[in-house]
Amino acid sequence: MSSTHKIIYDNSSQLLGIEDASVNLVVTSPPYPMIAMWDEMFGELNQEISNMMNSGKNDEAFELMHNELDIVW
Repeated sequence: MSSTHKIIYDNSSQLLGIEDASVNLVVTSPPYPMIAMWDEMFGELNQEISNMMNSGKNDEAFELMHNELDIVW
């Protein structure tokens, strides 16, 4: 049995050039919402996330963050 291995380090919401159903394993450390190191990144993806966090509406921000992750998942 032979296999081909390819490591791709890129934005997983825009992985062009990978054929559908061609990936058997994905290893990732997803962003965990409400951890400071990811808040800025999510805010750049969607300004409304920053607005919600700045307004103390963390539950709403959490939902919006997961909406961004749903694009990938």
